[in-house]
Amino acid sequence: MPSTSLEPSPGDVSIVSVACTTLSQAAVSALRRGQVVEAIKLVRVERNIGLKEAKEQVEAYVHTQPALRNRLLQAHADAREGLLRWVIFVLVGGVGLFFFLA
Repeated sequence: MPSTSLEPSPGDVSIVSVACTTLSQAAVSALRRGQVVEAIKLVRVERNIGLKEAKEQVEAYVHTQPALRNRLLQAHADAREGLLRWVIFVLVGGVGLFFFLA
């Protein structure tokens, strides 16, 4: 299974303290809605830190919340599946249109 940004890579040795894994209610709410990018933006603004640090803190928080992590991974899988269905639909439609017009 390919790794996603929510899964730590084998060589990732980033250390985020336990105190940093607590996020604001707005960031947690964004994560529950599946809006990881919005949660990272909120953490950046609230803590006045860089993109990399905010991303690491959000990922650390998600890593400590198995139910939330599973929900986000399932949402990513559903999005990939939906995209694949659209690609197949467009390809089949294109081939059908080609044969109809040819």
